[in-house]
Amino acid sequence: MQNYLNSNSYSEIDIQELLIVLWVHKLIIVFAFTVSILWAGYYASNADKSFTSSATFYSKTDQRDNLDFMSSGLNLSNITGLSNKSAGLSKSQINGRIFIKKIDAKLDLKGDPFFNKYNSQLVDSVWKSAIKRAIGWQSSQGDIQETIWQGISKNFSKNIKLTETDDGAKKISFTHEDPVRASAIANAIMMEIISSKTQKKNNIQDGQLSYLSNQLANALDDLEKSQSNLKAFTIDNSALPTSNFSDISIELNSLREELNLNTKLIMAVNELSIILKNKSASQADYILLRKIHPIIDQVEFRRIFGQNEIINSWSWPEINSVNTVLDTLSERENRLNNKIKLFKIEAQASSLALETYGRLQRDEKVAKEVYKVLIDQFKAQSLATGYRPDTTEIYEYATPSIKPSEPKLSIILISGALLGLTAGCFFALLIGTLRGVFFSKKSLFTSAQARFISSSKPLISLRNKSLAEINTHLKKKPRTILRDIIVEIHKSGSTIVIITSSHSRMTANDISRALAMTVQKNGTKIALINFSEQNKKQKNNTDQVSTGEFFVSENEGNLSILCPKNNSVAIELVSQKEFMQSIQSLNSIYDLIFICADNDDAISLLRALEGKTLYHLTLARIKRTKSNNLLNMRSLLPIQGLLHD
Repeated sequence: MQNYLNSNSYSEIDIQELLIVLWVHKLIIVFAFTVSILWAGYYASNADKSFTSSATFYSKTDQRDNLDFMSSGLNLSNITGLSNKSAGLSKSQINGRIFIKKIDAKLDLKGDPFFNKYNSQLVDSVWKSAIKRAIGWQSSQGDIQETIWQGISKNFSKNIKLTETDDGAKKISFTHEDPVRASAIANAIMMEIISSKTQKKNNIQDGQLSYLSNQLANALDDLEKSQSNLKAFTIDNSALPTSNFSDISIELNSLREELNLNTKLIMAVNELSIILKNKSASQADYILLRKIHPIIDQVEFRRIFGQNEIINSWSWPEINSVNTVLDTLSERENRLNNKIKLFKIEAQASSLALETYGRLQRDEKVAKEVYKVLIDQFKAQSLATGYRPDTTEIYEYATPSIKPSEPKLSIILISGALLGLTAGCFFALLIGTLRGVFFSKKSLFTSAQARFISSSKPLISLRNKSLAEINTHLKKKPRTILRDIIVEIHKSGSTIVIITSSHSRMTANDISRALAMTVQKNGTKIALINFSEQNKKQKNNTDQVSTGEFFVSENEGNLSILCPKNNSVAIELVSQKEFMQSIQSLNSIYDLIFICADNDDAISLLRALEGKTLYHLTLARIKRTKSNNLLNMRSLLPIQGLLHD
């Protein structure tokens, strides 16, 4: 079948063929379009109407609602992390059951059939009741109330719409079947949002002030405690722990220096004692001693032995004096060590006191600064809490809508028109596909692939005419198209011409007679056999001329109309084994043989002649000839000529 969505030459959509199919079935499209428009209008006029009302307000939630009077930029929000920027309600909160119950308390949503669609009189079907009894299901009053509130919440959330305008204003739209009810609900929602926002903001400010008061009391208590602790420490200890610690540290350092000097003296005296015990006191020993212990030339060392303080004057002391001095220095060393230990203990106690004193001072200073900051913030917050301006401005109250928002007539009509147009085109294409015929000359020509193509319109006047009438018509007005076809036949070199038709206005027999009458004028002997079943049986008389399996039923000049013998129909001969031999045997008598058949008979004839080299001329008609038939005919015997109407 020649599909109008594709051509045989190219694998692509044939737009022209598609448009032709739609145009041919335009009445179907118009009918579907009209029905769809009427249905859309009926639906729009009978559908449940709903009305939408909108309220608009502006809330300054993005600005700071508290005053900041502190030059340092500190405020309670920075200290506590509390903020009133989120004082408004979110979409989730507005769609929540708590908010819906607040609206219900004002407008009785539970008593509105638009929201509460629960029907207490509804009786379950038999099968549903049987299933409930089987599983032991029992409805409680709590289940009923929950079902009611779930339905109310669902309808409320479905019909509310929250949007924001370009300037940041909030727009609340609500849809209801009653326009007055829709505007009342929208206004109630707006006022509840404003009230909730204001109340929430005030609660936040009160909470901040309460929190700040508690923190201020705690700070004052901490300050008093730190001051009391500092006072008690001063009473129990020195008021100047830093000075005490410094004095002890200085004294301790002095003792350590004395101990260090005493140690050096002991070492030098020991060395001197060894020299004297060895009785090797000489100038060289003195020089070596002075080198090891430079302290012997210092004033402190010479004084303990009562020697001259001049460095160059040195005399060796007595061994007894050295031992006495060594004992004295040892006792002094023990005394200094004991004294240093005592001062270390005092220094440690003094450092602890100093550390405690410093900590108490820091605590007192921190408590004082915290108290100062909180008292300033408390003053600012008190003023801010007392000043509570209205930060919400109502731009528009909701009013009852004049026109319904749903259904939208224009959208319904447009949708209906598009649906009808689509359905009409679909059915048109479907019917066109089911018909399986050619809707344009282009598809017919492409499918036939004939070398010679022409219109059969000039030959219409020869339809259903006798041979004599045809001869008369051709004498009066010769047909050029017949001459062109005869030229094509001669060019093919074939002596057998097959003429077929597929639901055309002219039959193959009409064209065959016209061609035969034209050719026989030149003295060419012509035989014509009509293989269509509609051709009437001809009785074979004994005085009629016989030629093989045929006899001549009619003569006109050099043209002989042949019919099968034995009172049979010509199409029955195609099933005989010697059919082709019977046809070819006529070539010995006739110069040219025309064989014609229509519709299904033509396909049977062509199947019998399949694979033969013959000239094939076919007749086709736009919107009547089926593409399958033509393709089948072409596959059995190539088409050299095509006449169309």
